[in-house]
Amino acid sequence: MDQRSSSSPSGDKPASSHSTTTFIPPEDRKHSRFGIASFILSIVTLLGYIFLGALGTTMVEPYITEAGVLQPTQETVEAMTTLAAVFIIVMIINLAGLILGIVGCFSKIRKRTVAVIATIVNGVVVLTIGALFLFVLNG
Repeated sequence: MDQRSSSSPSGDKPASSHSTTTFIPPEDRKHSRFGIASFILSIVTLLGYIFLGALGTTMVEPYITEAGVLQPTQETVEAMTTLAAVFIIVMIINLAGLILGIVGCFSKIRKRTVAVIATIVNGVVVLTIGALFLFVLNG
């Protein structure tokens, strides 16, 4: 008698092979690429916000006196407009990092630790910048 035919009807495959993914132990998994990219973007944008805040404060500070606000020169206004445009670009990059972090959190075959940390950092930064905008606009 043939022993192979009695163990499973398909030959080499086990009878209960319904899953297409195999189990990978957590210590053998690699970190999510989306999570790593999100974490890098969160650090870059956080440093960008700090740099832009310092630069903006340095640009505005000479025009604020005890007597009131002085009129800045045309060059200064153009520089402030460029600074605002760069700030918006950094905000878009921050939102992209948040989206990448969320995508990395749903990976089933990779570690999610970096993605979760990056999502938290990006989320806190986005919420903080949003709260500052609301605070300034509602004055």
